[in-house]
Amino acid sequence: MKRMGPMGQMRRMFAVAVLLLCAATTVSAGDTFSPTIPDLEVVTHEGKKVRFYSDLVKGRVVAVNFVFTNCSTICPASGALFAALQKQHGRVHFISVSIEPTVDTPQRLKAWSKQFRTQPGWTLVTGSQETIDRIVKALGGPTGRPTDHLPLTIVGNDLTRNWSRMYGFPGSEKLGKIVDQVSARGGAR
Repeated sequence: MKRMGPMGQMRRMFAVAVLLLCAATTVSAGDTFSPTIPDLEVVTHEGKKVRFYSDLVKGRVVAVNFVFTNCSTICPASGALFAALQKQHGRVHFISVSIEPTVDTPQRLKAWSKQFRTQPGWTLVTGSQETIDRIVKALGGPTGRPTDHLPLTIVGNDLTRNWSRMYGFPGSEKLGKIVDQVSARGGAR
């Protein structure tokens, strides 16, 4: 039997940690809400300036999470969850919002995203701290500060104004069901 190198062992340990977190973390039943999403300028992991609402959310079914590249606990698990979900739900637009924009440059976000093999349809964004705080607050997050970071996933259908907010790690199967429910109420673009 071939022995695993250090990188293989790290990947295996990461996968086990993600599975344990997903299995052990309690998830609140996705509460519904109707956010008023600000149309503020953000910068993508590709260095493009876009408007958060009109360019990323408007008319779409989206899944949103909150990450920062120096995070070693919640964010990698949340990224792995989005990567698994993106394989199953290619028509959903995935958005990861950096909550540490003073550190998370587009280059750092792009490097962070590579570990999840992100595909087109998953956009990571950063911006000024004020902009990020307004977006996080509009989506129901407690603050834009990394020290107050909670595992939070938002799934919404802009066409129908049907939004669900989940705290914890719902796992790709449960989150996939919520995406299916939200998508069925108006379709994905």
